[in-house]
Amino acid sequence: MCGRFVVARSLGELVTIFEVDEVIDQVTVPNFNIAPTTSIAMIVDRSFEKDDSGAPIGELSREIHAARWGLVPRWSKGPNDGPPLFNARIETIAEKPSFKDAVIRRRCVIPASGYYEWQVAPDGTKHPIYINAGPDGLFAFAGIYEWWADPSKSANDPKRWLLSTTVVTKDAAKEISHIHDRNPVLLSPDTIEEWLDPNVEASEDLLRAVASDSDRVAAEAEFFEVSPEVGKVSSNGAGLIVPA
Repeated sequence: MCGRFVVARSLGELVTIFEVDEVIDQVTVPNFNIAPTTSIAMIVDRSFEKDDSGAPIGELSREIHAARWGLVPRWSKGPNDGPPLFNARIETIAEKPSFKDAVIRRRCVIPASGYYEWQVAPDGTKHPIYINAGPDGLFAFAGIYEWWADPSKSANDPKRWLLSTTVVTKDAAKEISHIHDRNPVLLSPDTIEEWLDPNVEASEDLLRAVASDSDRVAAEAEFFEVSPEVGKVSSNGAGLIVPA
C-alpha cells in the first residue's frame, strides 16, 4: 500500500519535468508528509471536447489539477461515505465498482519524490522507511481520478464538483518486497504517455505492461530508515526524509 508520500519539488519544477501545458489549480508543494484526504497535484492529458462515448476530440492539453487523495466514486453518497479509497489494486481495478469506470479513460500521474512504508522487524516493532527516486529523481505514480457531484449544491455552482484520485498499487518488486508486500505502480517514460492518453482505453495488455515496467523502475529505488516523526500527520519539513 501507499499511505504517505513526499513531493520535494516546487510546482514550477513539476511543470518542467512533466512538460505541463497549464496549471489549473495551485497545490502546496513541496510537501514532505502527504496523507490521505490531502489535496495533491495530479497530472492529466485532457481534451476540451468529447464524443458520445467519452473519447476525446482534438488535441490534448497536459494539465496539473488539485485533487483529493482518496477517490470518491460518482455513485457515492459523499467524501465521508466510508474510508478514503487512497489505493487501488491493479489486479482488480478493472472489476471493482469503485474503479472500473475511471480506469477506462480517467487515468492520471501523481508526482512523488518518494513514499513511506513501515517495515515490521522480527521483534514486532515498526520502522518507517523512505522509498525514493534518489535526490535528483522523481516517481510518476499511476493513478485514476473521478468527479463527484454534490447533490446539495445547484448545477451552476462551481463548488458542486469534487475531483478525487487514488494511487494504483501492485505486488512489490523483489528489491523492496522485504519492506512491504505492495508498492505503487511506477510509470517510466516508456509507459507514462500511454497511461495518460485518454484516447487509449484501459485493457489487460496496458495494465500488464505498466505493472511489468513498474518493477524495472522499482529496482532502481533507494530506501533508508527515517524518523518516526513521519507517523504524525502534523509533522512536515525536509528533515523527515533524512536518514535516521
